[in-house]
Amino acid sequence: MIYLDHAASTPVKEQAREVLLESLVEDFANPSSAHKLGKMAMKKVEKARVKLLKMLGASKKDQLLFLSSATEANNLVIRGLELAAEDRVHYSLGDHPSTVNPVASLNSRLVAIELLSDGDIDEEKLLASLDENSKLIVLSHVNNQSGNIYQVETLAKKIKVLFPKIHIHVDGVQGFTKVAISLDGSIDTYTISGHKLGAPKGIGALYLKQGVLVEPQLLGGGHEFGLRSSTVNTPLILSLLCAVEVAMTKRVEELVRLKELNSFVRSELLESGFDISFPFPLEKTSPYILSFIFKGVSSDIILRHLEMKQIFVASSSACSSKAKGFNAGFAAMNIDDSLHKFVLRVSFNDSTTKNDLCEFIKEFKETITDIKRIL
Repeated sequence: MIYLDHAASTPVKEQAREVLLESLVEDFANPSSAHKLGKMAMKKVEKARVKLLKMLGASKKDQLLFLSSATEANNLVIRGLELAAEDRVHYSLGDHPSTVNPVASLNSRLVAIELLSDGDIDEEKLLASLDENSKLIVLSHVNNQSGNIYQVETLAKKIKVLFPKIHIHVDGVQGFTKVAISLDGSIDTYTISGHKLGAPKGIGALYLKQGVLVEPQLLGGGHEFGLRSSTVNTPLILSLLCAVEVAMTKRVEELVRLKELNSFVRSELLESGFDISFPFPLEKTSPYILSFIFKGVSSDIILRHLEMKQIFVASSSACSSKAKGFNAGFAAMNIDDSLHKFVLRVSFNDSTTKNDLCEFIKEFKETITDIKRIL
């Protein structure tokens, strides 16, 4: 099997799995309990919180909440801020549904962030669109479909110079542990997802800069600083920490290695003779994600044929894959509507090898040839 859909979900790292199993046995007590076992579990949770804040480049005075997912974290921020009808919210239709849909549900004035033809943010237009009524800007660290790396730290500083009180929220799901980030004060909130970086599903985290206030969306026992009521899941939190630590130890070398592999795939596909194009340049994208357009055969058909050969890729974001034909994210990136059904995405992790990619390229070529013969 060759799995090339790591942007949708990636296998649990062996070390993180071992930590999870050990903690399930040892840390069964409720961390909120007043007895010794509860306090021991909570001590581990708080240590994990401090370590993750440090790896984010954040201050000890900032907060890190543990939640069930990045979707929950994004909703907590976007729907939990006190926004009025006259307030302006700036967001990109090219981003993940877990930010786009919560923004769309707000009773505020929504302003679309324009993207350039290469998928990058049009910073000049974004900055020019801001005014005193702009209260929230929602950005992605790395776009889940195009792979574009957005320079969120630099952009956030520019925004804060103009309007210091604007809340800047960043969905860091595809960025954290893969590309550098330092939350030194300009970014107000930042989202992490466990299952995108080698931890189990069901665990995520939300960074909040000191002083940030959001309205809780889950009411109950007042866990997580009163912002997210639900029993604290010690085993999943420790597994998340472990996965992050493992990924961070080789982040730089993996960035270099995967950039070479990403470039290799691009070159091989271009030399295949098929009508293939790459709308998002490697120098502006995460090497972990590669989206390309092959005109002539629907990506869903290619996906199914590759699946029969035990090769797994994606035709779009897993969270928007039910939408057929039209993709609002691709439209926001200025990809012609007629081409949406031809976009394929392959995404990598630290286990992806050159042999895997050579096999993918070989089978992709054979698949296209076979399909064209039938058609």
